[in-house]
Amino acid sequence: MLRPLRPGHLLVILVLAVTPLFFIGGPSAVALPFIRYGWNLGHIGFFFLATGLYCSFRPITRWPQVALVLASIFILSLLLELIQHQVGRDFSSRDMLRNLVGATLALFWRARAHLHPSLISFAILLLLLDLSGFAWTAQQDLRRQNRAPLIENFEQGDSLAHWHGMTEISPDRVSEGRFAGQARLKAGHFSGVSLAPTLADWRGYQQLQLQAHNPSSRVQVLTVRINDRAHELSAQLYSDRYNQSFELTPGWNHIRVPLAAVQSAPAGRAMAMDGIYRLGLFFAQLDAPLLLTLDDIRLTSD
Repeated sequence: MLRPLRPGHLLVILVLAVTPLFFIGGPSAVALPFIRYGWNLGHIGFFFLATGLYCSFRPITRWPQVALVLASIFILSLLLELIQHQVGRDFSSRDMLRNLVGATLALFWRARAHLHPSLISFAILLLLLDLSGFAWTAQQDLRRQNRAPLIENFEQGDSLAHWHGMTEISPDRVSEGRFAGQARLKAGHFSGVSLAPTLADWRGYQQLQLQAHNPSSRVQVLTVRINDRAHELSAQLYSDRYNQSFELTPGWNHIRVPLAAVQSAPAGRAMAMDGIYRLGLFFAQLDAPLLLTLDDIRLTSD
């Protein structure tokens, strides 16, 4: 007759089952930042369980044992991050710190009499900072994904959070509202900005519209790039995304991108209009530095 599993045995099974997730699984690279953030918080939970399990078999009775456990967790964390780096994941010192936080919380649970108060206070502070960071990221991501048809108008304090290449928000030159986004682009083969992730669901709209200011005295050619999540996770072939060039005359320009053209742009498939990931705007062969100003990027139904 089989004996019922004890709580300790169940904990061993749980820890062993979760361990492979350090190397396989997890949210994709195009998941919203708050989803990836929440996944990474799992480091705290795993090392809390693993350290608590260790303490159930090897009780902690003095401070040197606490120091040995934490040193061992640090070395193990370093090895895990190095292995992850070899299998295509990023090395993260922040995740190493999360591992130590989880272990310290477990030691507080199982051996608090041998834990220095400052150590547990520091661990709790780091935990609270991490949880507040997760809450802030979730709030920002969900707000952005629920403000359709607006994509960006640079009126919010976090407007640059998901932009690459956008350097500042300025009140000096605007198309509408109080602020616009500015990018100080360098001369080069490709120079521009991109927004990722953007508002994901573009279904039900007819056009993407944006305002772009050309400060030079001659026409500049701006290329608009749009791709979905599937493209981002693929070989990112030129033929698998939307690329279209527009002439910018001196001053403000109103750019309209038909979404029917975006949807039909990939060769051999349709763009997933409910899975848009990246919006890019760039110049090819920019021969001199240029201050690009963008404003009022939105979807329209006309």
